[in-house]
Amino acid sequence: MKQFLFFTFVLCTFASFAQKSSDDTNLVCWSKNRKLTINDFQIKVANKGNSFSSAQFSYDYKVSAVFGLPKNYKSQITNCLMKNASWIDTTNNTTISLRYQQTLFDLGEIYVRQFRKFVYDNRKKLAWSKLNIDEINTKIMNDFTQRRAAYDTETSYGSNTEKQKIWEAKIWNEIEALKEFSAE
Repeated sequence: MKQFLFFTFVLCTFASFAQKSSDDTNLVCWSKNRKLTINDFQIKVANKGNSFSSAQFSYDYKVSAVFGLPKNYKSQITNCLMKNASWIDTTNNTTISLRYQQTLFDLGEIYVRQFRKFVYDNRKKLAWSKLNIDEINTKIMNDFTQRRAAYDTETSYGSNTEKQKIWEAKIWNEIEALKEFSAE
């Protein structure tokens, strides 16, 4: 009986690792050392209309502070691009499209880091269920959505080069200010 339980445990463990690795091939998680490339957009199109690219980002968290915050809590709050749901028009200026999508990715990283910071700063309250983590996540993602709209408007979706540079500098300053909450 012990051998059967051990075998079942080992089999489930390998199945879980196999599942995770196959899922991960679709994701590009944010990294300061890796920029998005055309190959990250699995759907290639031509003449899509007014839009030249679209990236599907996944902001996910699996944090439970019931028994205290785990040491790896930062890696459980992720900012990733979903490759199979992202497209790019390869007949247009892909440099501008990639720069725009990278800026959105970077902007999202600010809010993911803010969420990690909130989780860390409120770990005791979370452990005692005095805060609803889903509500906090919703508020932070709403803030991100408003900021993204401002970015889109001010830079004309990344096509205004001068405004784009200003936004990139501002975003990197904010990312650096939250470097303690990087998952890298």
